Formats: sequence, C-alpha cells, structure tokens
Amino acid sequence: MFRVLLPCAALVLTFVAAPAPAYAATSYYVDPAGNDAADGHSPSTAWRTLDKVNAQTFQPGDTVRFKAGGQWTGRLAPRGSGSAGSPVTFTSYGAGARPSIAGGGVVDAAVKLADLHDVVLDGFEVTNTGSGSTPRIGIAVTATDLGAVPRITVRGNHVHAIQGAASGSQSSNPSAGGIIVSALGKNTATYYQDLLIEGNEVADSRSYGIVTWSQWMQREGWTSLWSDLMGIPAADYRPWTPSTGVVVRGNDVHDISAGGITVMQAQGALIERNRVARTAQNHGNVGIWWAGADDTVVQFNEVSGTKYWGLASDGNAFDADASVHRSLVQYNFSHDNEGGFFIAVSAGTGPAEATIRYNVSQNDANQVFAFSTNTRNIDAYNNTIWVPLTPFIQNHPDRASFSLVKVWSSSVSNVRLRNNVIHNGANLPYNDGGAVQYDRNLYYSGPVPGGDRAALSGNPLLTAPGAATTLADLSGYLPTASSPVLRQGLEIASDGGRDVSGTALPSGMPDLGAVQRTAGAGLSEPAATVTTSFGNGQSTTPAALTDGWDYTTWASPSSGVTYPGTVTLTFPSPRTVGEVVLATHFGQGQGITSLDVQTWDGSAWVTRTAGAAISWASNTATVERRPVPLPAPVTTTQVRLVVKAANHTWGNLSVSEITTR
Repeated sequence: MFRVLLPCAALVLTFVAAPAPAYAATSYYVDPAGNDAADGHSPSTAWRTLDKVNAQTFQPGDTVRFKAGGQWTGRLAPRGSGSAGSPVTFTSYGAGARPSIAGGGVVDAAVKLADLHDVVLDGFEVTNTGSGSTPRIGIAVTATDLGAVPRITVRGNHVHAIQGAASGSQSSNPSAGGIIVSALGKNTATYYQDLLIEGNEVADSRSYGIVTWSQWMQREGWTSLWSDLMGIPAADYRPWTPSTGVVVRGNDVHDISAGGITVMQAQGALIERNRVARTAQNHGNVGIWWAGADDTVVQFNEVSGTKYWGLASDGNAFDADASVHRSLVQYNFSHDNEGGFFIAVSAGTGPAEATIRYNVSQNDANQVFAFSTNTRNIDAYNNTIWVPLTPFIQNHPDRASFSLVKVWSSSVSNVRLRNNVIHNGANLPYNDGGAVQYDRNLYYSGPVPGGDRAALSGNPLLTAPGAATTLADLSGYLPTASSPVLRQGLEIASDGGRDVSGTALPSGMPDLGAVQRTAGAGLSEPAATVTTSFGNGQSTTPAALTDGWDYTTWASPSSGVTYPGTVTLTFPSPRTVGEVVLATHFGQGQGITSLDVQTWDGSAWVTRTAGAAISWASNTATVERRPVPLPAPVTTTQVRLVVKAANHTWGNLSVSEITTR
C-alpha cells in the first residue's frame, strides 16, 4: 500500500492495494475419449492423455479425476503439490472399474509422484509388466534432497502384474515392486511426514509388495543398502534421518516374489490390519519386516503362506531386522508360514529388539522363533503357538534341522519366553544353546525346555484349536472353563490391556496364551511397587517381587531377621483381590511358612487372612506357587503380607514373585 500526505491540516488519504484473489481449487477430468485441446474442467470437456496431465502444474485443492473403466498406457507423473488440508487429489469419476494405468514394463514406474507433497492417489488399477525382466515399480513415491515431505497418501489402489526377475537376487529387490516409497539425495536430509499407505491390493509382483526406504540410513555400523539392488553406491548413503508418522494399514498383499511389507528408516511407524499371503515365492524373504526403525508397532495383521527356501533363508511371517529398537508385535495371526513365525537379526552393531505379545501362530514350520546376530531384548509373552505335525514338516528333507526355537549367534542376549501356550505336536527341539530363558509357559506335546523352572505341561483344553482361518476367527483358542491355563500367568506390567480378540485383561494373574477367558478392567499399568521391613540381601531389591519374572528374586539379609515383618504391595489403581499367590524356588530352604494377609481400606490395615500356613515340596530351582485365599474378594489399592515365620536354611527368606488373582 502507499499513502499521499496533504499539506498541514488537510485530510490524509490512504490507498490500500486489493489483495490477490485466492486460488480457486479446480477439478479436472480425464477420459480416453477426451480432447487435450479442451479445458478439462468437466466430463464433457475432459482431457485425453497422460501427457496432458503430466504437463499441468496443479495447485493446492485441485482434483484430477480419471474416468472409471478408462485405460491409459505409459506413466502418470504429475507436477504440483498441495498444502495442509488442501491436497492435490488423483482419483476417479463415474461408475465402473478403477481407471487403469499400464506401464507396459517400459517405464520405471507406472505412477510416479516425484518431489511432491500433500498429494492423494486414490482408486487406480496400476500394472507395469512387459516381455522383459528388469525390475519395475507400480506406484513410486520419491523425493530427493527435499527435507521434510509431508502428507502423501496412497489409498485404495489395485497394483498388480509388476515386472521383475523370476529368479536370482533381482527377484528380491527392495527398490522395485508394487508400491515403493524412497527418500533420496546426499545434500539435504530427506524424510516423509504422515505418509499413509492404506487399503491397497498389491499382487503378482516379481519383487516386493510395499516398501519404504531411505538413502538417509547410516547408523550403528549399518552403512549402505544392497548397492547391487538399490543402484546407489555405498559412499552415497548418509546419516539416519527417519520418516515419521508412517502408517501402512489395511492392505491386501499377496503372491509376491520377495517381501510383502517392509518399512525402513522410520520412527514410530504403524503397520496394522494388513493381510499378507504367499510372499517369498521366488526368493527367501519375510511377510512383514522392518529395519533401521525405532518404536515400530506391528499389530492386527494376518500373514500366511510365506515360502521356505532353506534353513538360513527366512520364510517367516515377521522379522525385526537390522538396527531396530523397541519393536512391538501384537495381536497378529500367523499361519502356514513354511519358515516360521518370527525372526530377529541385525547387521552392524545395532540391535534387533522386540516385544511379541498376544499373537497366535498356527501351523508355522521350520523355526517358529529364530534369533540371529545382535538379537537382544526380546520379550515374547502370552502368545499361543500351535505346531501340529503337518505334512510339510513330516515330509520335508530338512525336518531334522527344524526347531521350535533356534539361536543362530552367540551375540543373542536377553531373550525371554513367558506366559505362552506351546503345542508342539511336531516334536520340534529347542535349539537355543541356553541363550533363551523360559518362564511359566504351558507345553503340550514335545519337549519341555529344562530352563523353564515354572513350566506347566499337559493339554491346555482350548475350545477348538488349530482350525482358525482368519484373524477374526480365533475363538477356537479360547480356554475352556476347566483349562489349566486359567489365571496361571505372571502379571506383566504395561501389557496393553487386551488380548488378541479384544478381551480386556484382568488385574493380577492372566490366563496363559493369546486368548483370554478371564476378563478384567483392561488396564495397562506399571508394576505394583513393593516395600519391606526386612531389608534386602544378596544384591536383591523388592522390585523383583512384581517384575513379572520368576528368575529375579528378593531375599532378606542372611542374619538379623526377626518376625513379624512385612512386605507391602501398592497397586497403580484399585483391584479386586481374592487370593495372593507366592512363587518361590528352594522353598524348603527359604520359603515363607506362616503369614497374615492384610488389605488397606483407605484409612487402616484390615487383616483378611490370619495365620495362613504354607508348605513347600522341594528345595530345588523349580519355582513352586502357593495361593493364600481371602475369605471373600476385596477391592483395595494395597496388600500387606505380615510374615510370621519362614525356612532359614541359609539364614534368609526369599520370594521370587508375589501377585494376585
């Protein structure tokens, strides 16, 4: 604007330039019978070719609509980005089949969203195959030296018939396949924000199904990505810069030469509610795997039919791969995977970490759990593993090398399996080299690992196990009313609050396995805190009493112990307590033998059970459990054990775990 100042005492006139008119978002139409000389603003004036679309620079809020049932050959490579809340959208109009874009195997990608942001691609049929074997891409999303790339959505597309090699390493090329998202460059760290890949069907790809990967991946000794496949020299990779807000949800990925879904170089990615079937059909690979990724959540997926290519060639449903921290694998259904249920392996110095909980594995073979280089901090609890003697296992020439748990490397550490139901009708061994710890699993058929000092064995008496067909059909794994798994599990802090079928978990001891009969409040809480008047001995702390692990114990000092003494549990929220359960090893030497149980009523301690006597059957490392019932259930925030006597073979008393049910 500008001002004209008149002489003294005169009026001051102000002229304000008119603002530029706001851009009006436009809808464009594309029809194989259209005319590129038309304006494209209506179905009757639609454009005709991909070249016309590719020549236009679109603006925020624009929508480009391709006629349903229409077919185009070549490559859709549009220009122009949207903005937050106003994406550029590519979709269809009219009734009929998805508009089809066929790359014909002569273009690198049939659809290529290059250096764009705030774009939605919704509802196309995409193919890219011809007579060659050069790996191609259906839908490519790529950005080079751009920094943050926000809000790309690829939704509701049918991507299939993607060209690639039928055999050899090129049939397992992560830079080629159905939907491939890449962050490239050497100068400006490039990463995606709020990337959504949702509701697509990806099939018949001669390489991968869905992949996200980045040139910005170096950390923990992992320095490059398969230069022979990705086409990038090792020297051109750069420090790890993860994409954030990556969601891969509700996709149907099947009949794939290599991996089904792979997310790399991401922070907090969510991989959920996908169906992945018949992957690794031409090369050893995994149904769903992630690498160079922290805090990945993999949940509510169904993975089946992954092919086996040899003992060291994967074939599993899930894989926590190189340089992954704090993975969470929960509420999934894995079945009929020839290579197994879960594998962890890392390159460089980075770990492969995961919590694996409330999953069902049915008819998986070879190595149901496989742990290789740098696997550590694996916690597999409350899973149901159902391995009958299938024809694949019975007749396979490698059967003698199949394992229920296999450890491949001396670098494997801190791996725990607890609260699981394991039916091993195939009689597979535990080839773990003593690197895996087991606690309170129920074993039905097959060997029982000698290290499980609190093992249960026998028929778990589930409703109708072994015949599930979908993730929504796991009711056969529900324990019956007489099942020995009911309320037998360790209480595990921050357990997610629900099982694989949505049943809310109880406070205190859960049922063993992935499907719970015993329901509760469904609270996912920290462990109860513990204090004691006895003090601590043998380098123990009271926290060991509620850490969900029988292998860590609390012990009093070996001298100066006087009675009565107290052990007090304070819960994060009120719970109903019907009995207190003590777990102790070497009970005849150090177990509590007499106690009162008190609860806090908000103002005072009330004795509920007085003078309870406990006897222990052994003086070995086997963990025994002894319930102390209350006359009636009580809702409380605190329980106190008033210990009156204990065995003192070594001068101390000791308890491994205290919980309630």
